[in-house]
Amino acid sequence: MRIPSPGSTALAPWTIVGSYASILVAWIVAATLLPSELMPGPIETMRFVVRQIERGVLWMHLWATARRVLIAFAAGLSIGVVVGAAMGLSRLVDRLLQGWLIAGLTVPRILLFVMSYLIFGLSDTAAIAALIVTIIPTIVVQVREGTRAIDHKLVEMARAYHRPRTTIWRQVVLPQLMPYIVGTARSSLSLAWKMVVLAELLGRTNGVGYQISFYFQMFDMVGILGYGVTMMIVLAIVDLVLLGRWQRRAFRWRATVGADA
Repeated sequence: MRIPSPGSTALAPWTIVGSYASILVAWIVAATLLPSELMPGPIETMRFVVRQIERGVLWMHLWATARRVLIAFAAGLSIGVVVGAAMGLSRLVDRLLQGWLIAGLTVPRILLFVMSYLIFGLSDTAAIAALIVTIIPTIVVQVREGTRAIDHKLVEMARAYHRPRTTIWRQVVLPQLMPYIVGTARSSLSLAWKMVVLAELLGRTNGVGYQISFYFQMFDMVGILGYGVTMMIVLAIVDLVLLGRWQRRAFRWRATVGADA
């Protein structure tokens, strides 16, 4: 019997479009009910965005923000996966790093950025270092739980057939970890994308966060919404196109199993 996948129905594309359309409708309603100084409408906001693009300002600040996020995300994901897998496989490592993990999960994030700027100065290095420390605990928790959930019987069976260790990791362990890695990658990228605004607001002279701070001081809600909405659109595209494609590629074996059932 074929098990239908969640995206196999004909209504799926329309429901996705309807979901995004509802956000636009809510924005229009809010702009209608509130004064334009407090809630500009989509058309006015998009006109501001177009003007910023024509001046070349928006792409410059958006790239500065994206570069910081991508560097922090790549480093944080690499470290988090290694540490999380080590904690999931070894009870000793888990106990040794438990205190660090709890501290990383509970420390106020603004404290990390303030300390980083005081230690490294008002530089990109400080902002990226704080972002890395911010996202690592979340990644470690997810990967650790994924490692603990691995079916060790499959690993033992592969060893009984004398499969190389690299083959076991690539074909047995890694496929079981991929749901946790992809899931935490999406959440940690979203977290880094949000927290970089705080980093730029506190101590940088470019980036989307800096621009939002500038327009906040000018009491210009159009500028704040313009850069905020642009960030949302870019992250949505990255999530749907890049991470979504990664997820579909990583989970393509599930569709095969479902089709054969």
